Amino acid sequence: MANSSDAAALHERVSGANCVYGSGSTNGNLITVGHGIFNTSATEGEVLSCPVTDDDRFRKHDIATVNIHGYNNGLTISGVTHQVEASTCVAYFGGTGGACTTPVKTTSIGNYTLSPPTTYWTSTNYADFGYIHIGLPPSGSGSYSSIRGYYTAD
Repeated sequence: MANSSDAAALHERVSGANCVYGSGSTNGNLITVGHGIFNTSATEGEVLSCPVTDDDRFRKHDIATVNIHGYNNGLTISGVTHQVEASTCVAYFGGTGGACTTPVKTTSIGNYTLSPPTTYWTSTNYADFGYIHIGLPPSGSGSYSSIRGYYTAD
């Protein structure tokens, strides 16, 4: 008897521990543990850059879904509530610079899923290097905001 199989969609799940400093104070405020990266600064937001795989099996221009997962502490400082934010970006292969989408932001305290658009991950930008840009707010004296990981699918 022959077995049939369904066509499988391509997807990738990546730990937030693969992300690196994108900018910010870079003075040790980010800590990596087995279940993500956390911003421990009481007063400073931190920015991370997370790699996106782009190989001959799963090209970035085939990615239709991006889901970023973590925890937002929703800290309010001087009347301003800080949120986790995320964009998809490219670094230009042929020169300095790049481009990012407008950030999407969390809207509440707790676990989050952010889904930024993939505007610059099209075939027009096939040669550029894709990444995810994430801003983690300060912790105050409470819990830490984090990125646990991200998921991409075609």
